[in-house]
Amino acid sequence: MNGMDVSLRPGAVAVDRRGTAAATGERSRVAGFDVLRLAALTAVVAFHAGAPGAGYTAWRMPALTIITTALVAGRGEPRPLAEQARRSASRLLIPWLFWCAVYAAIDACFYLKIGKCLLDELGVRVLLTGTSIHLWYLPFAFVMVLAVNAARRATDRMPPAAIGAVAAVVAVAALVIVARDGTYRLESGPTPWPQWLRVVPAVFLGLAVGTVTRRLSGRELAVVAAAVAAAGVAAAAALGDELPARYAVAIVLVASATRWRSRPPRWLAEAAGLGMGVYLVHIAVYRVVYAATHRLPTPDPSPTVLALMVVALSFAAAWGLSRTPLKRFV
Repeated sequence: MNGMDVSLRPGAVAVDRRGTAAATGERSRVAGFDVLRLAALTAVVAFHAGAPGAGYTAWRMPALTIITTALVAGRGEPRPLAEQARRSASRLLIPWLFWCAVYAAIDACFYLKIGKCLLDELGVRVLLTGTSIHLWYLPFAFVMVLAVNAARRATDRMPPAAIGAVAAVVAVAALVIVARDGTYRLESGPTPWPQWLRVVPAVFLGLAVGTVTRRLSGRELAVVAAAVAAAGVAAAAALGDELPARYAVAIVLVASATRWRSRPPRWLAEAAGLGMGVYLVHIAVYRVVYAATHRLPTPDPSPTVLALMVVALSFAAAWGLSRTPLKRFV
């Protein structure tokens, strides 16, 4: 899996695991995406590890989804749907199935030890989410990538300014609807619907960002970002809901990230290339670290120390797996 597909990979039009750019000119690597993705993924791990202050990084999943869809929408030519489905299935669904098996095995060990099945908490959601709730993003991303690629093919002859404007308006409308409904705040149910709802508006924003960066200048993107951010702040104030504010921060961060268009330092490219593996492995790392530290004859680590340990060990685990035959799954 040396070739890049979108999903959780670095912010480039085409790049291998070593960070070598495969595009030139206006389609040069967006190094700012690498930085923002690293920040967002680290924030996801820290949040799941119970780090204090995680609420201040609630922009993490909207930003990650905007980047993912922007990379698809920003390609010079959209791929044939069959080719995109094949590539995305290999990059997203195959690792998803592998990690479903891993987390099912972990759950089986947990059950044998204390007689409690963690999968019972998921219920029928396991069919759409997988055997760990954080795996929901991979099948969602698969559908999302196909939808954005289809939208690119359907609108490729339309003026990019019009596509960007319409996509941004739809994103804001979807954001207001989701915030008013409030279902996204639920943490349980028969489907991963709340998780999907949180990031659906980001799909349209990614389409807008990718279209604008592909055809127009940074000034047009700044206008789109400012308009969406202003609408998000206004909606948050009017609805008394924080989701639009999260999106306001996310779109500003993404728009700012697009300004750094150059080859990043090698260490950054390497770290960004571990992003998907870190996301997939971090829940297993957290369970191991939590179990180990709470059995030692020492005081339990503080939430901050625990989160730092999980972040560091997740990157180490992803790096180690990327050097083995299992690299196709990370």
